[in-house]
Amino acid sequence: MDYRLGPSYSACFLRLSTSAHLQSCVLRNAWSMSLSTTSLPTLRSITTRERIASVVSSLRRVRPRVPFWELSAHRRPTLWSLYRGLLRDAPTANIRTRVTAIFRQTRYLTGTAATKVQLVKCYKLLDVFRAAKAGDVHMQNILHRYDRLIKARAENDHMKHLILKDIAWRNKLRNRPIMTGSFLRASLANKPLPRLRPQPIAISMMIRKRRAARERRSERQKTVNEWLEDMKLERYFEETLSTITGGEFHGVYAKSNREWLEPLYQLRSGIQETFDRDLARSETPIPPNLITAIKAARRERVANKTRERARERAGVTLPRTLRRQRKGPPAHVLCKMSPAQRRMDKVVRSISEVGYIGEMKRRLGFKLREPDKWRVEIGKEEDEGHLRKEVQRVEAENLRRRRLIEQRGQVADE
Repeated sequence: MDYRLGPSYSACFLRLSTSAHLQSCVLRNAWSMSLSTTSLPTLRSITTRERIASVVSSLRRVRPRVPFWELSAHRRPTLWSLYRGLLRDAPTANIRTRVTAIFRQTRYLTGTAATKVQLVKCYKLLDVFRAAKAGDVHMQNILHRYDRLIKARAENDHMKHLILKDIAWRNKLRNRPIMTGSFLRASLANKPLPRLRPQPIAISMMIRKRRAARERRSERQKTVNEWLEDMKLERYFEETLSTITGGEFHGVYAKSNREWLEPLYQLRSGIQETFDRDLARSETPIPPNLITAIKAARRERVANKTRERARERAGVTLPRTLRRQRKGPPAHVLCKMSPAQRRMDKVVRSISEVGYIGEMKRRLGFKLREPDKWRVEIGKEEDEGHLRKEVQRVEAENLRRRRLIEQRGQVADE
């Protein structure tokens, strides 16, 4: 099989190139004829145009090719004359600190109008500094008041900073991660870790990023395998084509197949190594120090819950107490309860076991921790005689006062 171009194709290409050359010649001649027929401007017209351009050119806005903050015409006067002058002539350390803060706040301005406003303010401030340094009493008094104002503001800012820092520290302590006493099992994205509540964002983002990276590597490996399969097919195609043509076709992939495949093999082996590391991470055993820490966290959790329930029984209202009191029976039970039963259910959800709450719990059949605790309210048996005497004394005193008030009322009516 001959792959060379035949005579018919050569003749066709010759005709096309000849027609294109003729078209370009025609266009060139037409352009030269139009230039010859066009009249050139006179000397007077050229002189008038130059005079108008010289008048208007001074009014035309010139835009620099670089931003103004990179021009030496702006940087040198601002830094070396204005900023250094303000720092040198500032009368006190507070005013010098304020000047530094102003320049730090306005260093990122990119608009010419806003930058001009700030530069005008700073130059006026420089004039005030120089006047006070030269002996102007009025300017010295103004700068003295300005210094006291800056000092008071700095103290307020410092106190605000301390308050915000303390609030942030309290929030950090309130939301600090606590070991729950369980494990975060090893997986492809993490080694064995303690279960924390709340879980730190760093751990969550580490797991998320590793999962996303594994997905990307999987897609990459799939693409590399497809490329290797395409290379094999190309090699087989070229070898078959060379066999059919009797060796006249010289392939590209068949001769140097190893050079084409070696980079792909290296890339695939690198991806497989990452998968092997993920598998090794998922098979990591739990270290002994982590087991010790988890067991200690479990013991501390039991002790903490015991202390919490003891405080609750002592009468302290805790979040646990509020959560239990806000609960209610299931909906299918609640809809069948009478108003009295609903009120009774709400009462018995308290931690108390004495008084009215203890009475309701005994009526509903609750198993109380200390069934005889309600007797504390009525006193001990050996103190019953003393308590009855106290009751009689109180009733007699109340009766005496009542009679005295009635007598005073009768005297007032007479």
